[in-house]
Amino acid sequence: MGGGEAVQLKEVGERSSSILSPVSSVSVLFYHQFLIKNLIRKDIKGRYSNSFLGYIWTVLEPALLSTVYYFLFIMIADDPDPLYPVWVIIGVIIWSCFGKVLQSTVTSLTRNASTIHLVYFPRIIFTYASVGSTIWITLMSSVVFIPLLIAYDIGISWQLLLVPVAIFLAAFNAVGLGLLLAPTNCINRDVEHLVRFIVRAGFFLSPVMWTWDMALKRGWASDVVIWNPMVFPITLARDGFLGKVTEFPVDGILISIGWGVAMWVIGSMVFNKFEHSAVKYL
Repeated sequence: MGGGEAVQLKEVGERSSSILSPVSSVSVLFYHQFLIKNLIRKDIKGRYSNSFLGYIWTVLEPALLSTVYYFLFIMIADDPDPLYPVWVIIGVIIWSCFGKVLQSTVTSLTRNASTIHLVYFPRIIFTYASVGSTIWITLMSSVVFIPLLIAYDIGISWQLLLVPVAIFLAAFNAVGLGLLLAPTNCINRDVEHLVRFIVRAGFFLSPVMWTWDMALKRGWASDVVIWNPMVFPITLARDGFLGKVTEFPVDGILISIGWGVAMWVIGSMVFNKFEHSAVKYL
């Protein structure tokens, strides 16, 4: 170089402290927001490319699933709640958001192996992009609530804003666990198969086909299921749909939010510490 000046080289992919990784991951979100937005658009378009119905599937899929689950339930229940079809479709949408965020976060590194080998940028961006696209698709699926509001003559109130809040909370409850498991999935793909099983089993353990009021009627059941962090988001969405402020127990709310925060902090630290070595197995 002219003048004999020394050029200081910076290591590509230099990591921040694991303790500070939750904070640094948020800074990545804002600093690379343009890239994340483009990845979200690419993911959404990719999901519905070469599809005749296209984005209609965002509404059609939860509606069809809910119809199947509803008829399965009324075969074993003599007198279901008149609003039960609504409870099912809300449960399906919120749980699907949780399950898809969890699975896409766990596989965020393995699905983008080719890109990771070509160029470096913070790999947690893949996670944020998959979470963002899933949240956006879930919000699009919520359009199905409009005809339900009309069919059941339910007035529109400000509490309807609780539905997107519940969607974001469901996604937040999943992303931390996904970050925790993503590096391990690079080494052993059995992790993603195990997560797929957990999502399927959790469907029945969460209030998708049942409600919090049903659990309250069984006494002891409410004391057990309140520890499931997904009970509150689903109940919150249902209460918001009805236009009422949720009466869910405060300790259950704290359990749900606390789980999300704790897993996000731990997951961010683990992801930051191990993802550099884990991607060598891709």
